[in-house]
Amino acid sequence: MKEKDSTVCPWCQTEIVWDEEIGPEEFCPNCFNELGDYRSLHVRLDGDELELTDDSGPVVSEDELSEIGIYGFSVRQRLERQEEQMECPRCREEMVLAGKHRIEEHHYTPLVHEIGPAFLQAPFEVNLFVCPSCFSIHYALSDEDRLRLIQEWSRREEPQENS
Repeated sequence: MKEKDSTVCPWCQTEIVWDEEIGPEEFCPNCFNELGDYRSLHVRLDGDELELTDDSGPVVSEDELSEIGIYGFSVRQRLERQEEQMECPRCREEMVLAGKHRIEEHHYTPLVHEIGPAFLQAPFEVNLFVCPSCFSIHYALSDEDRLRLIQEWSRREEPQENS
């Protein structure tokens, strides 16, 4: 009888021992994530050489890897200094606040609902976020304009009298 093989889950780091007759597990019994080489990178160290590969071959060179490290460090520094956090809806990475964008009246047409007048009036500001992974851009209303919106929606409308 052969010895049992084992695998380490790349998601939760749990060692998974499987019987050779049954074969390898497809899903981690601990965290239920897919096992295998899905989104996995392999790092090989040969003396002074560093190689980063996936199933299709080398991913980046050593010079590119050091650039990626510097880029990652720069992203972390920016994220640590910002007060507001936003998760990228596309890839779920934390987004970096790039700045503010002021929306003027000639760039904005408010939507008038049947339940009342337009609730967001120009000018207003939005915070612009950039995802450091997929480079998507997303906006969030500035703190001042959030407060203004809350106040606008919180006002009680006086019932109109029919004449």
